[in-house]
Amino acid sequence: MNNFGELSVVGNVRSENQDKTGIFFKNDCGMLILCDGMGGHFGGAFASNITINVFNENFQKSVPLEKNDITSYAEWFKSCVELARSEMKKLGENDEAKLDMGTTLTAAIFSTKFNFLYIFNIGDSRTWVLTKSGDLKQITIDHNLMNRLIREEGLSELQAKRTRFSTALTSALGPQKKTKIEIFDLSQEMDRVYGILCTSDGVHNFIEKPAIELTLKEEENAFKAVQSIVQTALENRSTDNASAVYAVIAQNSEWR
Repeated sequence: MNNFGELSVVGNVRSENQDKTGIFFKNDCGMLILCDGMGGHFGGAFASNITINVFNENFQKSVPLEKNDITSYAEWFKSCVELARSEMKKLGENDEAKLDMGTTLTAAIFSTKFNFLYIFNIGDSRTWVLTKSGDLKQITIDHNLMNRLIREEGLSELQAKRTRFSTALTSALGPQKKTKIEIFDLSQEMDRVYGILCTSDGVHNFIEKPAIELTLKEEENAFKAVQSIVQTALENRSTDNASAVYAVIAQNSEWR
């Protein structure tokens, strides 16, 4: 597979880019990953960079291969999360300010040969799939106060959105963060998937879903599609770092 692309930019407002992205391959298995760091004193950049590096290193060393077994991948993913947390804690031992660092994490692990697609999420970065019929579907659910109130308190979306701190994260990866890992198994839908996209909130909060969908349908080159999506978010006055990772996994453009 050679049609993939990633782009991460500091954006219009921020002085530092705390987003990190990655695309990893080993044999017939691939992984897309995106992290959006948070925390002062450069803590967010440390958190996201540590996480990407841990996953990259362990993807090459120990990712389960030739298995359509979600349990194996879930265990591997959780072990990487704890390794990243441990690395962050080491930094915090010498600088207490860094103990507040954290990052979101959204990722997809897939194999067209072994026919599996697993999506993982911590926080409010997002993973989407574009189907061969041209429909863009958001797979992950933002881990924020708004969605917790909808799920647990039965509030309507409008009521929850009006709540103070509705966008506050309820899950993140960090030395002192509460971490909830949500896993989605799309293996049964693999034959209908055209592409996989990960975005940070500096992108998806500033570009409507139909515009993302149209860009992915019109631009066959994955990197150019990512460039266009990020640029549109910036033109729409994104106030955050803006990042996206995209891979076309279909063998041909059947949906066209």
